[in-house]
Amino acid sequence: MHAHSSDKSLDSGVSVEKLVGQAAARGLDGICLTEHNALWPEEDTKRLSEIFQINVLPAIELGTNFGHVLAYGFSRYRPQLLMIDHLIESAKEEGAALIVAHPMRSTGTLRRPSSEEIQNWFTGIEAVNGDHSDSDDGYYVRLAEELGVVAVGGSDAHSVQAVGRAATIFPTEIETVSDLVSALKQKTASPLDLRLR
Repeated sequence: MHAHSSDKSLDSGVSVEKLVGQAAARGLDGICLTEHNALWPEEDTKRLSEIFQINVLPAIELGTNFGHVLAYGFSRYRPQLLMIDHLIESAKEEGAALIVAHPMRSTGTLRRPSSEEIQNWFTGIEAVNGDHSDSDDGYYVRLAEELGVVAVGGSDAHSVQAVGRAATIFPTEIETVSDLVSALKQKTASPLDLRLR
């Protein structure tokens, strides 16, 4: 649900081929490439899926004025998505799912979304992030349940070693971005902390 390659994210130290190859080697069924303010073309993710025999889906991590947001279902990136009002409106128009990324991380001077804003604006919370210590039965999972949004897990991988530290389980097969968005909106996903397994 959350991975970055050096091909499109400057803070990553791993190529997309190594990233996807490691996801397949770890036994994951799929991987979302969530580059910082960049979106992989669908033809590239399909090619990677065929090469590595794993489902590779394009998504995006947006550095908004309310912190980082994982967005699934947009067809292209545009700078206006970095402003929360435009992002929310565009997500409604395009049917995208928005997830609060690593809510346990400091946002510096940026204001975090309130509980009410999370309920109204977002599909879910990244309740388990591979860079942080909260677990799949931790505070953010309980918060997501309390707010009525879906809880997901993501490795937030920027290296080969980080791939598969956390994952999201779906009860149905996810083959397309549309399948993913639908499952997120139906709140049928759950996070899995794989760091100790």
